[in-house]
Amino acid sequence: MAEGLAEFQAAFAAALSGRQPLPAVLRARPGSPSVAKRFDVYRNNVHVSLIDALEAAFPAVERLVGREFFRAAARVHLERGLPGRGTLIGYGEGFPEFLAGFPPAQTLPYLADVARLELLWLEAYHAADAAALTHADFSSMSPGRVAAARLALHPSLRLFASDYPAVDIWRTNRDDETVRPVDLGSGAESWLLLRPGTEVRLYRLSSEGFRLVSALRAGRSLGEAIEEASDATLADLPTLLGNLIEWGAFSALDPATELVHD
Repeated sequence: MAEGLAEFQAAFAAALSGRQPLPAVLRARPGSPSVAKRFDVYRNNVHVSLIDALEAAFPAVERLVGREFFRAAARVHLERGLPGRGTLIGYGEGFPEFLAGFPPAQTLPYLADVARLELLWLEAYHAADAAALTHADFSSMSPGRVAAARLALHPSLRLFASDYPAVDIWRTNRDDETVRPVDLGSGAESWLLLRPGTEVRLYRLSSEGFRLVSALRAGRSLGEAIEEASDATLADLPTLLGNLIEWGAFSALDPATELVHD
């Protein structure tokens, strides 16, 4: 029974996406509209609700391309597969990658990065709450213990990098009544997204700072991350670490390091 139900659910989901016909096990009652017609109405309602959810999740992308283009692109995206999660909170996985390969969007090479930024913003916004370590927490530790620490990054922390000024493009299309011009040739950028309180904030990082935080996120201890850093990173290290603490980037020490005595 369980296997049969699972097979039916998979076939039903495939039919919703339009990739397969309606499961043959469904039959209409005598005198009622055909199952196929009713299912088409249901499928259209599901797709419209999901397109609405994408529209709400990617407002800057929609403004960049226009509502008609956005909803047509979203429908093509849904035909390739429905969401695999049980909630629409933070929904949009795979949409930036879809836009990167969507032929009609190739005249806007930064579009996928703007979509990726919007998705990261949603992830940061809906991330778990956590208290952030402060300067006082670090000042009470010896230098050796700080270097050995594997710092847990705040649950909301996200890293974003783009070859385009995607943050400026996102901000003006999201917040400004009249979209302001953005210099597309201004160069690559790296950013950190963080929500230590109720608001998602973006902080500009140097390329060296981006690599250092990436190393910490990959599980390196602070000392290991510093050893891998370039001379440029080391020169800016006190300012970078001070900023990260001030921003609330660290939520805890790894439990193993808390057992180390000075």
